[in-house]
Amino acid sequence: MLALALALSGSVVPQDPLPGVDRALARERAAVVRDVEYDLRFRLEAGAKDVRGSVWLRFVLPDDRDLQAPLVLDFGGDELAELRVNGRSTVPSAVHDHVLLPPDLLVRGRNSVHANFRSKVGATGTPLSVYRDSADGREYYYTLVVPADAHRLYPCFDQPDLRARFRVELDLPSDWTAVANTPRVETRAEGGPAAIGTLWQFAPSQPLPTYLMAFACGPFTVVDGGNPQLPGLDGTQPMRVFVRESQVPYLDRERLVTMHTEGLRWLAAQFGVPYPFGKLDLVLLPGFPYGGMEHAGAIFYRETALLFDHPATDAELVRRSTLVYHELSHQWFGNLVTMRWFDDLWLKEGFATFLGFQALEALEPERKSWLRFLQRVKPRAYEVDGTPGTTPVFQELQNLADAKSAYGAIVYNKAPAVLRELHARLGAKVFQQGLQRFLEQHAFGNADWQDLAAALEGAARADLGRWSERWLLAPSMPQVRVEWTRDADGLVTAASVVQRAVGGDGTWPLDLELLVFDLAGGRQTLHVGGDAERIEIADLVGKAAPAAILANPHDVAYGQFLPDAQSRAWLLSHLPDEPDPLVRAVGTQALSEAVREAELDPAAFATTLLSLLARETDADTHGWLLDLLATTLQRYLSPERGQPLRDRATELLLQQLGLEQDPARQMPIFRYLARNSGGAPVDAMCRAMVAAPIGKQDRFLAAAALLAAGKDDGEIERLQQTFAKEDVGKELFLARAATPTAAAKAEYWQLYLQLDTPPEQWTQDSLSWFHWRGQEELTLPYLGKALAQVDWVKQNRRIFFMPAWLDAFVNGHSSPAALAIVDEFLATTELSDDVRKKVLQSRDGLARAVRVRAAFATAPK
Repeated sequence: MLALALALSGSVVPQDPLPGVDRALARERAAVVRDVEYDLRFRLEAGAKDVRGSVWLRFVLPDDRDLQAPLVLDFGGDELAELRVNGRSTVPSAVHDHVLLPPDLLVRGRNSVHANFRSKVGATGTPLSVYRDSADGREYYYTLVVPADAHRLYPCFDQPDLRARFRVELDLPSDWTAVANTPRVETRAEGGPAAIGTLWQFAPSQPLPTYLMAFACGPFTVVDGGNPQLPGLDGTQPMRVFVRESQVPYLDRERLVTMHTEGLRWLAAQFGVPYPFGKLDLVLLPGFPYGGMEHAGAIFYRETALLFDHPATDAELVRRSTLVYHELSHQWFGNLVTMRWFDDLWLKEGFATFLGFQALEALEPERKSWLRFLQRVKPRAYEVDGTPGTTPVFQELQNLADAKSAYGAIVYNKAPAVLRELHARLGAKVFQQGLQRFLEQHAFGNADWQDLAAALEGAARADLGRWSERWLLAPSMPQVRVEWTRDADGLVTAASVVQRAVGGDGTWPLDLELLVFDLAGGRQTLHVGGDAERIEIADLVGKAAPAAILANPHDVAYGQFLPDAQSRAWLLSHLPDEPDPLVRAVGTQALSEAVREAELDPAAFATTLLSLLARETDADTHGWLLDLLATTLQRYLSPERGQPLRDRATELLLQQLGLEQDPARQMPIFRYLARNSGGAPVDAMCRAMVAAPIGKQDRFLAAAALLAAGKDDGEIERLQQTFAKEDVGKELFLARAATPTAAAKAEYWQLYLQLDTPPEQWTQDSLSWFHWRGQEELTLPYLGKALAQVDWVKQNRRIFFMPAWLDAFVNGHSSPAALAIVDEFLATTELSDDVRKKVLQSRDGLARAVRVRAAFATAPK
């Protein structure tokens, strides 16, 4: 912005626009600007540190537009030159990250704006990013402007409800290839001494919000995926996969194309609306900061999310499938219909997650979709929704400069969870009809939650006002318990479902199943509903008192379901024998919640987890249990209390590792042991894995475990030599973050504050390696420093980075000393509301760890 300030006029007019894109500015523009079109041309050279380009912007102002005030255009790049408004030159007038178009140059009706611009290119923190392959030096460029960074690349109206048609041209080196939202219409050599090489021209797009315009370019290999025949796809356009040449051997072309083709087919049939964008390309990018980004017509994926250099684990395959179906769902929810403002972010992200798991259930039933939903989606929602920093699903947002903070577990985890509850409440047919009505009514337009509610209410012929009020507009969640009393004869005299708000106040409409276990070994399912604080269970009264009651056994409802003391004890001993895998998982999650509430000794829970692990045959569930065990042993038990259980876990898992023949099932066990265990047998295992024919990152993980334990013997250097011709920059960066010295931590801390290198994904992924188990004394000095940088992180990093940063530095610890540092920061630092809430969300995990350890410090081992 400094160069921009020097290049543009600093004149100020009355009512200057605020920094960012303020809601008032957006509403004003949306009321008067129509029929927006962008012709964009970008010029990139090899080794570029910036991109130069030109924009021809066209839009219509209404006949009654007051032409006394300037029209605000957004631009936060480095330089804007040769600005012409309706053919007349003008000196740009810059205010914050905006350019004011003089009112005397505007006209009622159609207007045009021409300008040349220059913007930064970097490995991280820029809307046009570059990845440089550490092995061959090749460069790969891609745009990523969500939620509101398009104006940092080119001048635009950067708000989601000013959709526009884009026509893109790329002037590139002749040995590069390119992809954008639409098919290319021409590729030709450029003449003249100033030309770089080849001009790529792409067809005009459908109306898109600015955050969805995208292109990628570089020396990609393009793999033809065939011409799938689907409603909405142009049969002349193949589904192509863009990938680095070095990664082609790991590309399962047939499987990826099948997943995308069948996913599109299922979604189009589900909605009754054809795929909207004509063609679909898959772009696999190294160093991409997200798992995927749903750009219309060209989905960008993190390379390692879809490609495996090792036999993929069940968890990795489920993660790949749900990612693909999530991004495909966005082609309707987000791309065809876009939220009007980012306070309704859940309209695209919540639906994409929920529909992604519905697609998994329909297309890959062997993956046990709703069991995975319980294991992968809901726990993180509960963790955040139970904190003082939680927010409603619909999050009030005044300025798009703060839109990054809207991303997180509430929209990605809670929203799909409550949508699942609504789907069950309304019924599949009514829910589907409502979605079809919503998509048809708002196609290639914008909508908000009220539009969705109206469409669903119309299909259901029911009022969803109370449901929306509590599940969308209120923060927090219900904490639900079942209470009952018995008489001297063992008969139930009273029974109720009791709910209270974990945070805030009020109650929620519940539609709840109860699984009642009797003392003779039988079971029955009861149903209760209502939104009172206490809901009577008439069917239990007068009957023999149960052995245990498990709420929400099919995991349809949303809330924190805590078992009573009798049910806790029964579940601890009986869960390993439960035949239903979903009921077993629901019971395990309920016990986990009881530990988090300091109502259950974590040592007792860990003992049950070990019994479950000894019997579990489902590989993905086994991995989920390992995650729960790691949290229980490392966070909730002190080193002294936890050591006997850690030893038991190590013995069990080493035995399982030795007996398991499937590499895909071996890897989760090895990864757990490398990160959470120690001792001579584990060291020997890691030395063997360093040399084993397994994936690169796992070999570096084994080397890092030895390094962190002070047992390394040059394993990382030998691996670097082994992979000298491969791009292992990320693997090296992660492994060395585990170095157990103060000097290494200081070096990495300085790297974390750089924006030019390394790629942001490397930094984010390395945070857990930096906070390796047993290195708390080395990393505690950086907790306060990391908190002090939180505003810098918000401003300079991408949408998921800030919560990852806070969780790593805050929840890399379980001590009262760490909690005191966080509380001192909160008490003495002025923070914006959104940042304070993010800190509070992370603090909650640390505070619970301290409280649970204290509550059971003297419990028997």
